[in-house]
Parts: sequence; structure tokens; C-alpha cells
Amino acid sequence: MLSGLAVFFAVSAVVILAHKLGHYLAGRWLVGIPAADIRLVIVSLPQYVALQDGDRWASPTNFDRYLTAYHHHDPELDHVVAFLAAGELAQTAAVVTIAAVGVAGGVDVVAQSAVLASVMLVGYHLIADLALNFHMGHPTGDVSALWYHSPITATVVLLLVAVPHAILYGLLI
Repeated sequence: MLSGLAVFFAVSAVVILAHKLGHYLAGRWLVGIPAADIRLVIVSLPQYVALQDGDRWASPTNFDRYLTAYHHHDPELDHVVAFLAAGELAQTAAVVTIAAVGVAGGVDVVAQSAVLASVMLVGYHLIADLALNFHMGHPTGDVSALWYHSPITATVVLLLVAVPHAILYGLLI
């Protein structure tokens, strides 16, 4: 039991890191944000990708400052949809990979942990994002911001996330 919990928490950390790394890499490679202006903040709750805003770091929880910092690197918002979608898509790719390796290696608890942790994280993102968006009156997370910029892309991304998760959940849990 204890080893199963340890595996779950270790795999959960990898899933969360994959999500944040998706945003970070999209910011670096697609948006062109210099390494000095973007960083992963993992030891905080919630974890996030911080952007340099002048002499201070902006968190997505401070929507206006974060948007201002983002606009410095993508003034026309040409890559904002990719930046927003990258977290969920990288997370899903990581979960599919971890689940496949776990099943192939005969370690089903790794595969199950990846799927369960990811389903919980996606569910949390959706519920928290929608609730805060409704309460604050502006996008507060990946999904609401993605929907704000491109409802069609948001729908496609949600399907690309939901379908593999549903299939893996049905097969493994």
C-alpha cells in the first residue's frame, strides 16, 4: 500500500512537470521568450510558468501583469493559443507514454497512477478554471484563456486530452 502511494506521488510529480514543461517549451521555442524571462515554479501551489515583467516575476494568478509580460514577447498574440494548449497536450503525451511503458514493463501501478493523476489534474484544472473565471470575470487558467482566444481550438484540445484519457482509464482503472 505504502509503495503504491509512493509510486502514485512520484508519477503525479512527473505528470505535473510534463504539463508545466509543455508551457515552458512552447514559450521558449514558439513564442521566443528568452530563458532569462521565463521560468518554471514547481515548489509553489499552484505550480506555474512565471514570466519576467520588468524587475519582477509575474504569475498567471495576477492576470493583468502576466498578460503584460506575455505581450512583450508576442504582441500580436500569434502564438498564445499554442502556449496555452501546450500544457494539456504535453501532459497527455506524457501520460500515454508513461502508461505504455508501465504496461509494457508489467508495472501496471505506474500506468494506472499516470492515468489517475492526470485525470485528477485535468478535472481540477477544469473545475478551478471555470469557477475562478466565473467569479473573476476574466480567463484564469489554460482552458478559459484558450476558449477566450479560440473556442474551436479549445474544443479540439479538450477532445485531444479527453479521448486518450477516457480510453486509458477504461483499459487500466
